[in-house]
Amino acid sequence: TLARDAELHALRMQINPHFLFNSLHSIAALVTVDGVRAREMCIRLSDFLRSTLGLGARQSIPLSEELALVRSYLEVEQVRFGARLQYSENIQESCQDCAVPALLLQPLVENAVKHGIAGLVEGGAIRLLVERLGDSVRVVLENGFDPDAAPPNRLGMGLPHVRRRLELRYGEEARMEAGGRDGVYRVELRFPCESPAASSSRA
Repeated sequence: TLARDAELHALRMQINPHFLFNSLHSIAALVTVDGVRAREMCIRLSDFLRSTLGLGARQSIPLSEELALVRSYLEVEQVRFGARLQYSENIQESCQDCAVPALLLQPLVENAVKHGIAGLVEGGAIRLLVERLGDSVRVVLENGFDPDAAPPNRLGMGLPHVRRRLELRYGEEARMEAGGRDGVYRVELRFPCESPAASSSRA
């Protein structure tokens, strides 16, 4: 149990530095061409980091909080991409209080932007579906991508990172599938819907 908890903590601690590196790289590129947008991106990045730091040592948070972090992250990227980045979501209300590992979805959305939308000249859409299936939560994230882009390092750390966190947390109760077809990359997660109290006792 101690080894599992230590690995979960280590995986969690990798998220912000990785995201921060990518964001600072984007800001540096913006500074020379559009100082106003670079400043706005700095402000939104600060808001996002303040929210994630506010999570403290919490291993799990309600899905509603996780979705708020996803939107906050996308606001950062919206400054850079403007109309090239479109986002839509369909969230079933009965999922809102389900506890999820903190920052579970953020690496997936970051992946969708960095390895999907950023590679499309005209941009594209990210679509998020979250629904309840019995005692489980189903999450589907889709984004446009260029199927002709060079494949090396396409997936970065995002997918392996999320897959490992699901394995450590839920074992065989969770599953994850990912793949691209016809210019759309799709990631599907399924894991138990836990109440905050049950999640705390499990962590």
